[in-house]
Amino acid sequence: MKKTIITVLIVAAAAGGGFYIWRSSLSPTSRAGAPASAKDEYYCPMHPQQRSDKPDNCPICSMRLVKLEKPPQANASAGKEEYYCPMHPQQKSDKPGNCPICSMKLVKLEKPAGGASHAGHSGATEAPAATSPGGQGIFIAPERQQLIGVKTAPVERRSLVREIRTVGKVAFDETKITHIHTKVAGFVEEVFVDYIGKPVRRSQPLFTIYSPDLVATQEEYLLALKSNRTLKDSSFDWISSGSHNLLEAAKKRLKLWDISDAEIIELEKSGRAKRALTIYSPVTGVVTQRAAYHHGKYVTPEMELYTLVDLSTVWILGEVYEYELPFIRVGQSARVEVPFEGGTKDRTGRVVFISPTLEPKTRTAEMRLEFPNPDLSLRPDMFVQLRTQVNLGSQLAVPVDAVLDTGSEQYVFVDKGQGYLEPRQVKAGAEAGGYYAIESGLKAGERVVTAANFILDSESRLKGAFAGMGTPSTVQLGQEATATQTLQVEVLEPRTAKTGMNNIRVRVKDAAGKPMPDADVDISIFMPQMGAMAPMRSAAELKPMGGGEYAGQLEFPMAWTWETTVTAKKEGKMVGSAKTTITAR
Repeated sequence: MKKTIITVLIVAAAAGGGFYIWRSSLSPTSRAGAPASAKDEYYCPMHPQQRSDKPDNCPICSMRLVKLEKPPQANASAGKEEYYCPMHPQQKSDKPGNCPICSMKLVKLEKPAGGASHAGHSGATEAPAATSPGGQGIFIAPERQQLIGVKTAPVERRSLVREIRTVGKVAFDETKITHIHTKVAGFVEEVFVDYIGKPVRRSQPLFTIYSPDLVATQEEYLLALKSNRTLKDSSFDWISSGSHNLLEAAKKRLKLWDISDAEIIELEKSGRAKRALTIYSPVTGVVTQRAAYHHGKYVTPEMELYTLVDLSTVWILGEVYEYELPFIRVGQSARVEVPFEGGTKDRTGRVVFISPTLEPKTRTAEMRLEFPNPDLSLRPDMFVQLRTQVNLGSQLAVPVDAVLDTGSEQYVFVDKGQGYLEPRQVKAGAEAGGYYAIESGLKAGERVVTAANFILDSESRLKGAFAGMGTPSTVQLGQEATATQTLQVEVLEPRTAKTGMNNIRVRVKDAAGKPMPDADVDISIFMPQMGAMAPMRSAAELKPMGGGEYAGQLEFPMAWTWETTVTAKKEGKMVGSAKTTITAR
């Protein structure tokens, strides 16, 4: 009996061993090498020590647990591309995508020449510095860019013309001021130009003067003339020449006292000395000062009887700041606009003088411009607008609003597409016509941000290089997302959300307050980076329910007051967006 039992056991053991050998021959790997059936593992991003083998909420902060993506086997990933999240290196994928925790775009893992990844004892792969494709610095979803008003403009070559504007004051042309004096002492008897401001033409009589010296000189001239007529035919040369010389000396004395040739000829014809002689204007101009009066005013040669100014040409005095002086040159043309004329008349002049000194209080230098004034409409002491243009040639340029100047450096935000923005230092040159000439840092064809720069600067400086990241929208490259109106959004359900999945219902109206039906409505919630915790984002598509109402389901990862964005599209184009908040408890 015992032998029978032992024999049965041996046969059974042999049969079992044969079955084991047969099963092993069908398996590609040995039992020791076969992978164990790994279970899914979930963790809390804020409290990584909290782990679970099923979806649940964190017992500490009630945040939704996130599935832990385990790295693939080394032999299975050989020869395949691998992508990872720079902020959460444990999140890996074999294809491009977004991180399920922070929505950051996954970065391709560059493997060393040997083809193997450098892994530590914990199995986590060392990641290179977190940079977006092409070296971009920050990512802001296109719908968020639209909300904050981001606009871009191309970097292109332009013909830059710098315009310098300043206030000018009309003044006399000092080279055309004439002072009228007499050469002899005497008494003013009759005045023809008798008020200040009267226009005077050249050779127009100004006044008459009685001077005993002039009368005596006239008498001497008449005597010399009579003697010359008698003695000019004398047989003695010294007598005839002496009488002629005496006549010329008397005539020269009259001319030196501003007696005109016409008056001398009249004196010769009449043969009688005039009691009062007329003084004529030597120039054309306007009387600005007068000291010649009636009733026998006694005048002497040092007295200034009239001041005449020729206003056919005037000076305009302007002041330019010291940083504008390199653009001003003597001989440069300029235009003047009289405010009350509305700039309808085109007046062109030129710069004739630039002061070699600077006014210390205003940090300006005076420049003097010469302008023709044939109609005398530019009156002295009048204020006008001066404009002069400087051609800077063709240069690479960007709008002035694109450049952020810190005092020691200038930089711009370059739009790299698909929501990525790169802060880049540039060297800005002269500013002209609303554009900065760019000396270095940019190339033609790139696009720079021209609006909301300071908001982007805050994003990049205060939240870090990857703050505020979201999922890129589906707008194709080159397609401009235009918003023709602003939405009005009312959250109907829930009033207060709970952690996890929630039914959500909103009412969407256009700018006029009318319900907007039949639109493609998306809703997204966002929480920025706080300390070591990554930013979080959740989004959902809402279905139309009629009457401008849309409903769907949205997950709230944790208790928080979430920044909520509702966007509406029609025929694939952005119609508008609105921003609100929803609190989850």
